[in-house]
Amino acid sequence: MRMMVYVESSAIRGGIEVFAERHVAALRAAGHAVDVVSDRNPPRSMFADYDEIVVHKCGDVATLEAFPPEKTTLYVHDHEPICPRTHAYTPLGRNCTRPGALWPCIVCAPACRRWRDALGRVLTQGRRKRAMARFRRIVVISAFMKSRLVANGIPADRISVQPPEIPRPDLSGSPRSSRPSAHVDLLYVGQLVRGKGVHLLLRAMAGMKRRRTLDIVGTGNMEGRLKHLAAKLGLGDRVRFHGFCGNPQEWMAAAGCVVVPSFWQEPFGLVAAEAVALGRNVVAFAIGGLPEACAGKATLVPPGDIAALAAALDRV
Repeated sequence: MRMMVYVESSAIRGGIEVFAERHVAALRAAGHAVDVVSDRNPPRSMFADYDEIVVHKCGDVATLEAFPPEKTTLYVHDHEPICPRTHAYTPLGRNCTRPGALWPCIVCAPACRRWRDALGRVLTQGRRKRAMARFRRIVVISAFMKSRLVANGIPADRISVQPPEIPRPDLSGSPRSSRPSAHVDLLYVGQLVRGKGVHLLLRAMAGMKRRRTLDIVGTGNMEGRLKHLAAKLGLGDRVRFHGFCGNPQEWMAAAGCVVVPSFWQEPFGLVAAEAVALGRNVVAFAIGGLPEACAGKATLVPPGDIAALAAALDRV
């Protein structure tokens, strides 16, 4: 079978890109001829060359409408297709469970994007949902995300739940340069952005009874503020920032506990699932798809509850 996998080009290689790369590798291993396309507005004439089209990431509504519905499978990895602000939480830091609509999205969305882009996404939200509902199949990575699509009017019988496969990595051949050089007690892996809740983790550390250390692997627009917060809370000697790491599984394998303090509604939670697969202790907020990703093998605490997070980290 000849297949096209569409992944809109992005400056950041995040979880969607990793999932798509693994999917392409699996399809090729199964004997399919796969072309990866990332150009915005690909010519419609090329669609006839493929038996099946798989869309992993497409923010442009006109491009989404162009894919032939009878041969297209859409993977929904996050809230972007149903939330004009993309994060499903408000500028005040509160999670949003409303279906995407003109109101109040037209007020909320510009707080995250340039107003012109935000207005465009709000006004095209109906078109986006209609395009999605036409596809022969929609795949989501958690039952939580299926519930969000259904709440946004996508027919439930078109939606399949397919959690990502989490293979246990073979770390025997990893270069020593990627391995942690010191004892790893508590570990955070991921982007340093507000929704990931690292600021909540730092505040929890300040309230813990045990004196523990935290290694942070990742980067993002909150890195400077988090370093300042750590110093302000008196944690400067116990919190280490390591920046981006291409093989974070090395850090997870060496960690006493992996912490996933997200306060946004994680569609799944790949870091949590990988840490569980490695047999690590995991402490996470019970929000979004994280309980599914942890599969009953983690300590879950109420979302955003800093005191509960501190107590859980004192126990593990």
